[in-house]
Amino acid sequence: MCSHANMPLMLHRGPNYENYSEHSWHICFRITCTSSLFPDIRELTHVLIFAFKVTTLIKVVYKNNDIRLELSRLARIVDPKMKIQGEVSYKCENVATLDPISFETPEAYISLPKWNTKRMGSISFDFRTTEPNGLILFTHGKPQERKDAARSQKNTKVDFFAVELLDGSLYLLLDMGSGTIKVKATQTKVNDGAWYHVDIQRDGRSGTISVNSRRTPFTASGESEILDLEGDMYLGGLPADRTNLILPTELWTAMLNYGYVGCIRDLFIDGRSKDIRQIAEAQNGAGIKPSCNKQPGKQCESYPCKNRGVCKEGWNRFICDCTGTGYWSRTCEREASILSYDGSMYMKVVMPTIMHTEAEDVSLRFRSQRAYGLLMATTSRDSADTLRLELDGGRVKLTVNLDCIRINCNSSKGPETLYAGQKLNDNEWHTVRVVRRGKTYKLTVDDDVAEGQMVGDHTRLEFHNIETGIMTERRYVSSIPSSFIGHLQSLRFNGMLYIDLCKNGDIDYCELNARFGVRSIIADPVTFKSKSSYLSLATLQAYTSMHLFFQFKTTSPDGFILFNSGDGNDFIAVELVKGYIHYVFDLGNGPNLIKGKSERALNDNQWHNVAITRDNSNTHTLKVDATATSQSINGAKNLDLKGIHSTCYMCSKFMFSISTSYFMYLADHISVRCSQTVCLVSAQNIQSCCTSTCSAYSMLFYFLWLCLGTQSTWLRQGKDCGLV
Repeated sequence: MCSHANMPLMLHRGPNYENYSEHSWHICFRITCTSSLFPDIRELTHVLIFAFKVTTLIKVVYKNNDIRLELSRLARIVDPKMKIQGEVSYKCENVATLDPISFETPEAYISLPKWNTKRMGSISFDFRTTEPNGLILFTHGKPQERKDAARSQKNTKVDFFAVELLDGSLYLLLDMGSGTIKVKATQTKVNDGAWYHVDIQRDGRSGTISVNSRRTPFTASGESEILDLEGDMYLGGLPADRTNLILPTELWTAMLNYGYVGCIRDLFIDGRSKDIRQIAEAQNGAGIKPSCNKQPGKQCESYPCKNRGVCKEGWNRFICDCTGTGYWSRTCEREASILSYDGSMYMKVVMPTIMHTEAEDVSLRFRSQRAYGLLMATTSRDSADTLRLELDGGRVKLTVNLDCIRINCNSSKGPETLYAGQKLNDNEWHTVRVVRRGKTYKLTVDDDVAEGQMVGDHTRLEFHNIETGIMTERRYVSSIPSSFIGHLQSLRFNGMLYIDLCKNGDIDYCELNARFGVRSIIADPVTFKSKSSYLSLATLQAYTSMHLFFQFKTTSPDGFILFNSGDGNDFIAVELVKGYIHYVFDLGNGPNLIKGKSERALNDNQWHNVAITRDNSNTHTLKVDATATSQSINGAKNLDLKGIHSTCYMCSKFMFSISTSYFMYLADHISVRCSQTVCLVSAQNIQSCCTSTCSAYSMLFYFLWLCLGTQSTWLRQGKDCGLV
């Protein structure tokens, strides 16, 4: 029997740890196990390991009917029936306590030696945090070329082992060469600030993970019994330089750059304790403290987040969410860089290696007066895979395409799309956020939220580039989005603030011709140099709704700017009358006029913005610079511009026609005088369908663009739009 007094007892079993470890006791155990509890010796061994990591036991006996096994005696004489893991001494002695450590920042981590686990092994530790996400353990093996059955191509794969905390739940991830298993070990959230004990046992392909004695079994994929690991094991996070690391797609915390913030103690690997405090001190790890104390009070009480940043409580720290503020850094005090795009500009981040992700966090801010344009897209050189954000009719459209058709995985019906927001082309800043976790994804635009669920099991996104403004990688893209005209700021993709990284030269794989700073954007200007200048354009698509935007400057007080006729009496026209914009339209119930509101006449040789919209409720809005005027129309709701009076024509055959009676009808409702010189720019949603000089009747074209003489002159294009 044991006879030493005041011997410390270390029973490491979940929340009871603190109660026992504060006392110095002497205790010895006699355990008798019956077959109803433990059907075999291996089960007994596992339960003992789960229950007591460091303690004193004597005379451990297993009974099953007539079978009696004195386990402790058999272990001492090294009986071949027994397997012993870790350090076992056959005497009562004091056991040194292992101090906890705190990871104070997501960037903090320590490196542990290679885990020689091969066929079997065990890991146990305690953790404590209030934060929902963090990578706790990760290690992987040598890279191997394996064929990807889904994509019929070879990919670099590795055996790996990981434990992560995601959305408050604990997960074990394991790949032994035949595919990854991801085991959810908890049914309730474990980021409540309490201590939790984790114990992982593996024997070949099978094993269990226990959290506070709640066991979850697992079985690795394939036939291999060997877990082939190589290199360091990382505790608490990953190094900043990950050049030599192969991060599994399934390890979402690594993809999202979520380091662990909280406490770890009593780490045992294969039964041997690891003094992680001493290891951290030896590695001089930044952001690691050799203790674990929860600071009293709320960290956000001092309002540390500046510039409208949202403060969230972390583990002994505050977390400032700067999304939507236009600022970044720990307290949102640094202004984020802005890029200006004029329709011919882009930024392209070429990833150092091909990327594969199953989870993404994307956010950005934009400002534009255009209803269409590419905000951001991931693109691949080898597939149609994309996660794309674009303006589409004044709304934000999210497209997620995992190219399941090309790789023949039979689980997708094509690209998934979501829409959020409306009338976002108002030249105001708007915030976009995308969160995807496997098959679940969510789009948030300002306060408007849309959610979706992907079909099938294929969840991996492949990409080589992150592009903004213009999509340059078009090989597998069936529909190219319009180029973006406006401003972008605070583009963050999985924790990387790419616009600022490009500006500061922190990454060397960034291509761009977009300009930094808030620039005045003049896109594709053209000049009408005489009364006879005009341009024929594609018919406006305006049957149920419409968006039209252009910029202009002139010194002339009067002039026809735009006209599109249609079936019957349907038409729309935009003109400048005494220096003010008039919008005239007829949907079949008679003409209507909306006059633009301006503080002064617009023929001041300065650029002015004009936006005309019509929604499905038949509300027409004319916005001149920052002032909008709306009018709801009853009666006919369809604007048919595709009839015999359509202004879309081809010059080679000149297919435009207009009747004399229709000409007289227009003359009653449109005020126009000949303009000498007008410069137009950025006529969005209109495409030229003529490429050569046309001649026509001057009387008819008087009511088209500008007064047309006997000699028609095509517009002159150029980057500079000067008035002559």
